[in-house]
Amino acid sequence: MTLSHALPYRTGTLLYSKAGLIALFGWLLWGDFVFVLMNAIYPSLMPVLLKDHGASNWEVMIIVTTLHTIMNALVNPVVSYQSDRCRSRWGRRRPFIIVTTPFVVLFLALIPFAPEISNSLSSLGVFAWLFSLTPVAPMILIFGLLAVGFQFFDHFVSSVYYYLIPDVVPTQFIGRFIGLFRIVGAGAGIVFHYFIYGHAGSHMKLIFVSIALIYGVCILLMCAQVKEGDYPPIPLEEKKGAWDGVIKYAKECFGHRYYWWAFCTYSASGWGAVGGVFAVFFFRDELGFSLELIGKTTAWSSALFILAAYPFGILMDRWGCHKTVISTLAILTLTSVCMFFFAVDKTSGIVWLLVRNLAQTLFIMSLGKWTVEVYPRDRYGQFGSAGALFSSLGATLLAPACAWWIDAMHEYRFLLVWSCLFTAAGVFTAIQVYRQWKLLGGPHAYQAP
Repeated sequence: MTLSHALPYRTGTLLYSKAGLIALFGWLLWGDFVFVLMNAIYPSLMPVLLKDHGASNWEVMIIVTTLHTIMNALVNPVVSYQSDRCRSRWGRRRPFIIVTTPFVVLFLALIPFAPEISNSLSSLGVFAWLFSLTPVAPMILIFGLLAVGFQFFDHFVSSVYYYLIPDVVPTQFIGRFIGLFRIVGAGAGIVFHYFIYGHAGSHMKLIFVSIALIYGVCILLMCAQVKEGDYPPIPLEEKKGAWDGVIKYAKECFGHRYYWWAFCTYSASGWGAVGGVFAVFFFRDELGFSLELIGKTTAWSSALFILAAYPFGILMDRWGCHKTVISTLAILTLTSVCMFFFAVDKTSGIVWLLVRNLAQTLFIMSLGKWTVEVYPRDRYGQFGSAGALFSSLGATLLAPACAWWIDAMHEYRFLLVWSCLFTAAGVFTAIQVYRQWKLLGGPHAYQAP
């Protein structure tokens, strides 16, 4: 493309007409829809699938949460750092998505077939011997191995998927795009929780296989339609050995106290939610919800978010994302306290679940713009991965403690106490980031350290 009056919108070497910009938004938003739909399966259905096949709380925590955080810690920094420095005819983000998507589809589709796979392998001598060496039931072990495969390849996609947005969306539209992005994601959540989740008990395999295939086809179509531009050549100092890259990564990302505050803020809600895999059992076993009611209530909260997203976006533009991050973390803390004391039956449980889910999605929405403002734009993927690494390592260490906490308390309700402590800490760290951000230039002259 060459610059002309018909192509007024630019980011890097990419130029868009109005029609081209609409098409870009359409493909990215469609990609987000199927991406959210696919990623809703694992945290929502995997705990139920494992529990129904006799897994303990510890095994559920390890497979659903610990493996996820370990894979995130291992894969995200490497992929993010390399994607910032990748140069190919397909760009620097899309190659990682294209190559690994078929493996994501394969492992996700195989997960509900773990019982059949373990039974088949148990009839083979060498596998029967290997299974006898582990204290874990063969079926649970196969669930874990398939989960490792899925998580490993999925983190190649999720590590770079969100970095594609600042690379291809013109800067003046990023705020509006993030709002649309979250609305579409909420729509995917409504589809999954309202129309699909309640049927998991009888159609688990069909759900996993169908969504895996839909995701694979649609995400590859998106990659074919969304083009990346040309990037500046890699500086000579960036072409040194792998060890030099590790040292540079560590110094840039963790060598300034400001980023430690930022990474703590980014991680606070996630650390408070490491026990979220057990939330379904709080509602099902202690408040008497059915899976269908849990799914539909979650869908209703997504619908509330769609109604609130645009007004909240206006508020975020006026207040700034720092104040909205602080406010939504404070609201999350307050709702945890209220939910602990006042969610005592189905009716009160529905009310507080709606409020809590809405606060959580508004926090995530404000966090999306917050990271763009806080992290250096030229190394956005690198710092995004550092935040994910920091969060994942913390969650890996905290997950067993959370499982112990629930076993000691004998009630899933005490997950809310755990969550409250971390979101309250997040309010404090977010305030520290805001103060430093203003000292570094604030909204008009900010220079990331």
